[in-house]
Amino acid sequence: MTGIKTKLLGSKDLGYYVLLSFAITVVTVGTVVFHLLEKWSWIDSLYFTIITLATIGYGDLVPTTPVGKLVTVIFVIVGVGIFLGFLNKMMERRVEQRERRLEARRSKKK
Repeated sequence: MTGIKTKLLGSKDLGYYVLLSFAITVVTVGTVVFHLLEKWSWIDSLYFTIITLATIGYGDLVPTTPVGKLVTVIFVIVGVGIFLGFLNKMMERRVEQRERRLEARRSKKK
């Protein structure tokens, strides 16, 4: 177990995994909170959470309670920031992987 912790903490991918866990947590918490506050079904709550975090906002589901509206404002500010950070880290990883593959191809040709 210690080897796994050391390997993970020493990894430059730690930020990716932290942001991934934050993103999963935001979706989970948002789904539960909207289910409880707005009395929506689980699928509607998940749908609203994803549509809101993606900043699409179709408008077919709208919080009706004052608390739900306040939670949505906070949720958007926090959640969008986390998701943008996660997407940025994910794209950085893809670029690094592509650069490593290209470098490996170049070294094989030499």
